[in-house]
Amino acid sequence: MNDELRLTSDTVCVMEKALDCTEELPLERDIVLPDYYPDVFRILRCTAEPRLASQSISGGRLTFDVTVTVRVLYLTEGSRRINCIEQNAEISRTIDVEGECDSPEVMIDIACRGVSCRAKGSRRIDVRGTVCAAAKVSCRREKTVITGGTGCGIQLRRQTVTYPVKRLSAYKRITVIQQTSLPDDKPALGTILRTGCTVTRTEQRIVAGKLAVKGEAELEALCACIDKTGADCVQNLRFTLPFSRIIDMEGLDDSFTVSVRVMPAGCGLAAGSGEEKTAEWELDLNVFCIAEKLGTGVGVTDVYSTEYDCQPDDMVEISADSGGEEKLSCTAECTLIAPDGTVGAVYDHYAYCTRPAVRAENGTFRISGSVTCSVMGEGSEGGLFCIEGQSPYEAEVPFPEGCNACTLEAYAETAGCSYYLGDGGSIKVRTDIRIVYRLFGGAGTKLAGSVKLDKEKPVSRGNGCALRLCRCGDNEDIWDIAKRCRTTVEAIMEDNSLPEGADSIDGGRMIVIRG
Repeated sequence: MNDELRLTSDTVCVMEKALDCTEELPLERDIVLPDYYPDVFRILRCTAEPRLASQSISGGRLTFDVTVTVRVLYLTEGSRRINCIEQNAEISRTIDVEGECDSPEVMIDIACRGVSCRAKGSRRIDVRGTVCAAAKVSCRREKTVITGGTGCGIQLRRQTVTYPVKRLSAYKRITVIQQTSLPDDKPALGTILRTGCTVTRTEQRIVAGKLAVKGEAELEALCACIDKTGADCVQNLRFTLPFSRIIDMEGLDDSFTVSVRVMPAGCGLAAGSGEEKTAEWELDLNVFCIAEKLGTGVGVTDVYSTEYDCQPDDMVEISADSGGEEKLSCTAECTLIAPDGTVGAVYDHYAYCTRPAVRAENGTFRISGSVTCSVMGEGSEGGLFCIEGQSPYEAEVPFPEGCNACTLEAYAETAGCSYYLGDGGSIKVRTDIRIVYRLFGGAGTKLAGSVKLDKEKPVSRGNGCALRLCRCGDNEDIWDIAKRCRTTVEAIMEDNSLPEGADSIDGGRMIVIRG
């Protein structure tokens, strides 16, 4: 008998979640109008647009900075001109991250909710709301797993497993600036009332060991201007801006599978330089990149010894292959009513989504959230209005076949917004929603990282027993029988003339166990 245990091993790369939380940060802004701004008579709309300014993780702490652009649109007494006061609020937060994390992957989603404002006299505006920051930190760690072994009666249950051999991540901030000429029928830029951005297309490919990311973003802006007759007016501008960037990811090659998420981080518009009517667009994007290389190898899922007390130890969980990101579409409709029951013109309409909630129900994942729709216009009598409302959205993803413990992560974004007028001053807003989700295949496979073997506890043998009989359970696994009886799978197969390739035995059958 070989009484020396020898094990062979390999290294796998696994991701461990170190942080998954949502921080609620108070937004409080007391705006005092500069002297050159007119007095506040009526507030039309108050918006807060958050964007991730920076993020870093060091010494077990995640620190991120958020810039919130607060815009308040208001009218002054006796005038139809829309005024806009804009200020930025800077918010920082530091969160403790559990455990050491040498190669962290950080994803932070930012949204504002419950934003409200009120005038405190004619020169002050009080803004209140909440910034919600959903932060996730995953740590990339190398783990050792057993691939084989001999000695001490060791028995290893091997399984071929696909696992991540290497994983790379990168975060990049992209800024794109482009100047365009305004159409001849458009007035020169005035006060910017609102800006918005939707990433409509994203592509990526690996070129010479680097990641090339490109795509298009649709930018829009609402401006208060003065037309050729000298009258106040409101105009919409739209512009499609392409973007591209080369991102360094050390060690990247064509054997990696890459996923990229591009998130708008701010959109600005200003009058361009020169005498002609021009506009300068500035777009900020946050780009999150993940590259993963998969390999196939043999791992050990269970261990026992026919000679000594023995157990598997340091189990390493290999997540099931979930595939890449998938997309689906849904719509939401919201009906708004003009204050005076009439609609003379619609100047602006837009919508934004809340972060979706996911729940498993009756064999499907239900993805649900809400959409906030906003419309600016004027009634038939010339009175300006801003109205908004909410409507729910929902989509379903069926469970993959054979997946009883799957999980799903998703985020939602507005893909388009349109409206049509109904009776009685109603405005029906339709929002197209794009949901991006990824399935994770449950618990995956657990591989043994080491073995606990105690030579001080030898296996107890029957006194003078030449053979034993064992009654099998219902379709009991041959490995489980061998482990329970402290023999080998090969011995059970041979002594009971079981067919090659059999892995279980019918319930109730009596089999011979070699003494």
